[in-house]
Amino acid sequence: MNTTRKGLILLISGIIIAFFPNVISSLFYIIGMAVIIFSVINIIRSLTSGSPHIIPDIIGILIGGAITSLPRFVQTIIPLTIGLILAFNGIDYAVRALNNNGSRIVNAVLASIDLVLGGTLLFNLLSAGNATRIIAGIVMIATGAYDCISDKKSGGSNSNIIDL
Repeated sequence: MNTTRKGLILLISGIIIAFFPNVISSLFYIIGMAVIIFSVINIIRSLTSGSPHIIPDIIGILIGGAITSLPRFVQTIIPLTIGLILAFNGIDYAVRALNNNGSRIVNAVLASIDLVLGGTLLFNLLSAGNATRIIAGIVMIATGAYDCISDKKSGGSNSNIIDL
């Protein structure tokens, strides 16, 4: 994956995480409910046609229920996930700074910010869920924008550093 695509993914993810966290929960609810409804329809079809293939649809209902309950589970692991993303980005920027790819100072500053925020989220040093989520989303937006801009200026030569 080149740096521009990685930057766009970070940019979009940062916007969703910082400003629209309910979008993620809503998607889980919609998908889970669709799986449940589809499975119930299949059970009704199986019963009316005399087909004994109800077990996969019962499993489908259980999977749909699990998907619907995932947002609560995901909300507990979001800081861990964002922390990992930021830590990996921090390592990426540190490697860029050491390899003189782009601006050393900008890469070193971004590496420091990403590593500090990533470590804070990973080890739950601050118990400020929403504030941390918003700050992490903004950092993801900034690093994604920087990736897009730096890849355009360098002609795409940054894509071989660390490819996530």
